[in-house]
Amino acid sequence: MPFAVRRTLTALISATLLVAFIGCGGGDKRADKTTGKTTAKVRTDAGALPDVSAELGGEGFSGEGWQTNTTYEPQGDPRAVRGGSITIGYPEFPATYRITGKDSNSEILYAIRDIIYETLIGLDPLTLEFIPGLATHWKISEDKQTYWFRINPRARFSDGSRVTARDVVATWKLQIDPGILAPYTNIIWGKFEEPVAESPYIVRVRAKEINWKFFIYFGSLHIMPAKDIALSGEQYMKDYQYDFTPSSGPYELDREQTIKGKTLVLKRRADYWDDDNPKAKGLYNFDRIKFAMIEDERLRFEKIKKGELDFYQVGRAQWWVEETDFDHVKRGLVQKRKIFNDDPQGYAGVAFNMRKPPFDDRRMRAALTHLWNREKFIKELFHNEYLFLDSYSPGGTYENPDNPRYRYDPDRAVKLLSECGWKSRNAEGWLVNNKGQMLELDIAYSTSGVERFLTVFQEDLKKVGIKLNLKQSQASTLFKMVNERNFTVHFQQWGGLFFPNPENDVSSWTADPPNTNNITGVKSTEIDSLIHAYNVEFNQQNRVQQIRRIDRILMDIQPYALAWYAPFHRYLYWNKFGYPDYYISRIIDWRSVMSLWWVDPEKEKALEAAKKDPKMQLPVGETSVMYWPEWNAKHGQKYEIKE
Repeated sequence: MPFAVRRTLTALISATLLVAFIGCGGGDKRADKTTGKTTAKVRTDAGALPDVSAELGGEGFSGEGWQTNTTYEPQGDPRAVRGGSITIGYPEFPATYRITGKDSNSEILYAIRDIIYETLIGLDPLTLEFIPGLATHWKISEDKQTYWFRINPRARFSDGSRVTARDVVATWKLQIDPGILAPYTNIIWGKFEEPVAESPYIVRVRAKEINWKFFIYFGSLHIMPAKDIALSGEQYMKDYQYDFTPSSGPYELDREQTIKGKTLVLKRRADYWDDDNPKAKGLYNFDRIKFAMIEDERLRFEKIKKGELDFYQVGRAQWWVEETDFDHVKRGLVQKRKIFNDDPQGYAGVAFNMRKPPFDDRRMRAALTHLWNREKFIKELFHNEYLFLDSYSPGGTYENPDNPRYRYDPDRAVKLLSECGWKSRNAEGWLVNNKGQMLELDIAYSTSGVERFLTVFQEDLKKVGIKLNLKQSQASTLFKMVNERNFTVHFQQWGGLFFPNPENDVSSWTADPPNTNNITGVKSTEIDSLIHAYNVEFNQQNRVQQIRRIDRILMDIQPYALAWYAPFHRYLYWNKFGYPDYYISRIIDWRSVMSLWWVDPEKEKALEAAKKDPKMQLPVGETSVMYWPEWNAKHGQKYEIKE
């Protein structure tokens, strides 16, 4: 299931931090035996404002009493060379370029946002420790509610202006402006008091309540220049519908080559402020990254075979098993990889709108769940490539091992339907209730990949008298419909989170407003209580147990008929790229290709020769890549969030 929809704003904190693993600042890290805090001696910062003292973060800032991290391993490959481009097929053009506000919660926007804009801190994917981003140092008060960040004086936006604490304050103010039409965003960022610029380089912010995620949240804020967003939220929505503000990251929009609705092109900045950082060596190698918007999945597959795309994520198990051994793959011109890593797994399935009949009745949700024949899908359509989803936190430590396993059971479904009043059939064979109303449902979809299993579902429902109408829709139309809750049933996919955020997905206060991830309308006082306890719990093991309890409650509520998942990524790509031995980051998906890969001149030369000579053979390589599972075993690594 490629290109799953990603969760909104703060729920994507994990992805944001994991992508932002480039650091800045230097020096040797040491432990302060007196305070127990991490301190660091840093180099003199070039470019600092001359009237800002070292104590206020200017030239000569020592970092004494602050935390930083300079010992993390660079993620780039020193063999990388710069130049060239990569073309990636994608199903839909973003509804907006705005990185906050209404319609900004799409996966492609998150993917490109994370290499255009930068955050204050990042996360080392190997140790899960914080690392510098725009901020070289940070510290947290003893009561864990006040945070300080020291901005790197070298940091610059793409228009040459300095990144300062004032920009952090302005970015926060935009998040709480109701004019951006994102109530959840307003509420989350409203949990902070207004940040204070103590100097051009030091910003302080205090959370209004204790929450172990709040430091991560604020550290993951994508900073925009104050001079460009010193306007109302409503005006921001208009001015940046299809434009980006100046940004500090290594890429920017190529306006000349981008064609709205068809192609979106990013170009590497020649003046990126942190380009000389040794930690960034081997990263951000492509001169251009091009997204070709091709809604039809089969067409994307055909275009990778023809060479019109360079990289393709194979979402169809059937195609992977039956159609990816074509001649170019056998000859090594196109490479085929199944890469196992620890990218957090999301969940997917048929979402029931519980706000209105018939799915305000749990028995109806259970009935359709028992008619959702995953056994048939996995075996006959997916060639046993996938695993059953029996959790809303699948495949890792947060999954509740005691969850019930719902399976196809039409007899049980018929009994439940009868209990709900759907006992009789009309002359056409459809179920009707005592009012003569027919049990008829509509489900919209935008891709043929979804249609094929929905068609099977439609036939299974027909057998028991339920009429399911399949309606093809444009992806943008479907996105809007779901965000506005104009559906009864809908097949939904969600990306996974390394830091679970149930408040964003299933808290009662997200059930009624539009444009939240709680599309099914989950309301549970028990879940709300657990969410509150989870938010203020600083012990990781206790948090695991709280998420497991929420997981079990959701399995009982059944807001979804859950689907399936795979702990790997399947890619086809033309054999002209270099990449680290691990291909993709430990806990990021295809998005890390944009920062880790490069065009290898020797491979590119050999590929062009092989295209002209049908007898020429290139190296094929192993299909399965087990680098990260082997790395975990070697290092005895466990995924535990650092306290």
